[in-house]
Amino acid sequence: MDDCCHSRHTDFLPWGDMPQRIFKTVLSLLIACVCFSEAVWGGGSENRQPQPAGPWFTGTLLSTRGRTLDQGHVVVEPYFYFTRYGGLYNDNWRLQSATVSRSIIQQTYVIYGVTSWMDVEIAPQWIENSSGSESLSGFGDFPIQLGFQVLRGGSDSWLPDVRVWVQEIFPTGRYNNLSPSTRGLGGTGGGSFATTIGIGVQKAIGLGGDHVLRYRVNATYGLYSPITVQGFNSYGGGFGTDGRVDPGSVTTLTVAGEYSLTRHLILALDIGFQTIDATNFSGTTGVGTSGEPAVVGRGYGNLLTIAPALEYNFNEHVGLITGPWFSLRGRNTSEFFGVVAALYLYM
Repeated sequence: MDDCCHSRHTDFLPWGDMPQRIFKTVLSLLIACVCFSEAVWGGGSENRQPQPAGPWFTGTLLSTRGRTLDQGHVVVEPYFYFTRYGGLYNDNWRLQSATVSRSIIQQTYVIYGVTSWMDVEIAPQWIENSSGSESLSGFGDFPIQLGFQVLRGGSDSWLPDVRVWVQEIFPTGRYNNLSPSTRGLGGTGGGSFATTIGIGVQKAIGLGGDHVLRYRVNATYGLYSPITVQGFNSYGGGFGTDGRVDPGSVTTLTVAGEYSLTRHLILALDIGFQTIDATNFSGTTGVGTSGEPAVVGRGYGNLLTIAPALEYNFNEHVGLITGPWFSLRGRNTSEFFGVVAALYLYM
């Protein structure tokens, strides 16, 4: 397993009424891990790659790798996110009640090492939003990322690995002219071409034996193109809404760490802070379902989240990671509690 080739879903989004579905999904991932490991790499020493000296890592739930994927290798990593939204943080950082809604995202990261210093990644996703008896589902927006190695620190050096990347998100999800019955669910996309630049720093520090501490620091800055919205849309709206939305920019900082208990078992933690520029709207706002003036967009926002996790690596090719992801505090953003699970396959 190349322990630096992970990428994470980093768009900051409480247990609900779906515990059985979550349990079945996580159990299926675990069974798939065992079957895949035995079928592909368990049948004889001639199929096994050289074993690394230290513990294996899958990467944390949210952080992005600090090293490009090795040339000619592929990572396939199916992700499952279940999130329950139960409130809204207002402009004064106070939590207010809101209609409970749920979101399920199934996203698969596919990464390929193009050269020794560049990799490419795609991450198609399927989204299902629900509240009460209403639901909305479909393909989400489609991201493509190019990563470049700018510094590679040796194992005997204090210098970290540093990777920079540029990502373009194509608006393939639904965002406009939504049904009034699902107005509170938003769409499955943002409708905007989004360009994000980011930097990832990581370094592993040996603490003796199988005990290794690896840290990661990610910083990203995303710009979103203005879009035309009509009717009920991902930004709000109502009957007669017709205008232009400028989503502004999003800045994210993620600090992450992994600590190996054994060669196979790893504790992981992500702490993320996000700043979201206010949404600017020009045009006709329209009216809501009760005749009230419609609202499009939100004000300037912040969000602080945390995601502890447990990793188990079956071998250098197959790993499983799962854990909760939830908001700690925010402003003009949604309060949430979620569960994330991922299966890591390195080929």
